[in-house]
Amino acid sequence: MATMSVRQARRRAGAPDNGSLERRRQGYRYGIVLLLLIVTYVVEVAAPGGSWSRVVTLALEGFTLLVAMAASGVSPSVVRVTTLIVGVALLAAVFVASSGATNDGIRGSFFLISALLVLTAPIVIVRGLMLRPVIDARTVLGALCVYVLIGMLFAFTYATIGAFSSHAFFAQQAHATISDYLYFSFVTLTTVGYGDLTAAGGLGRAVTVLEALLGQIYLVTVVALLVGAISGRPRGTRPVHAADGDHPATEQSV
Repeated sequence: MATMSVRQARRRAGAPDNGSLERRRQGYRYGIVLLLLIVTYVVEVAAPGGSWSRVVTLALEGFTLLVAMAASGVSPSVVRVTTLIVGVALLAAVFVASSGATNDGIRGSFFLISALLVLTAPIVIVRGLMLRPVIDARTVLGALCVYVLIGMLFAFTYATIGAFSSHAFFAQQAHATISDYLYFSFVTLTTVGYGDLTAAGGLGRAVTVLEALLGQIYLVTVVALLVGAISGRPRGTRPVHAADGDHPATEQSV
């Protein structure tokens, strides 16, 4: 109780709360993660296909994952291990690009690595969001990051299937690029369904249906519930963390 009284007194006096400042910084990092995801998407779509383009995109994906870990409060030991893994993957990508070697197996391997990196990021973000004792705009930012990552994850999954498969992934296009896979993935995730690209094989069709279902469920449940929780909060209140008081989830603004 003494600690809480001091914190409340500091707040009334206008003194900064170090814990609150740190929580705000972590929330802003989710905004940085979302910005990095947008930059990564643009680079992957605009960059010409080739080994050096894969090096750049792999570096962006690894950096985004590390920023997501920092925003979610992952332990330093896990961050160090992840940094080592990303570094090894980058060195391998640079070596392959320098040697000029290229085939479907190498392309598929890098698509698989990208898929694993992208898969780790939403797991980390969801863990960080679950540990947050409040629902606010920063929570929604994290949820949007997860939504974008889901689209990128399925894109690299499609690319991996296409690289290791004996036939083309798309019925309309024999030689698809990562730009095509990203376009198809987000069109499927948002259930727009233009129909200009469709999966040819049974596995591709099954994964496509899974992504469409996941995209719809995520939007109408997770994001809608988070936005609804913020919209339903009475005016003149703001969220506080559990450490700031005994039980109330909101505090009247002064």
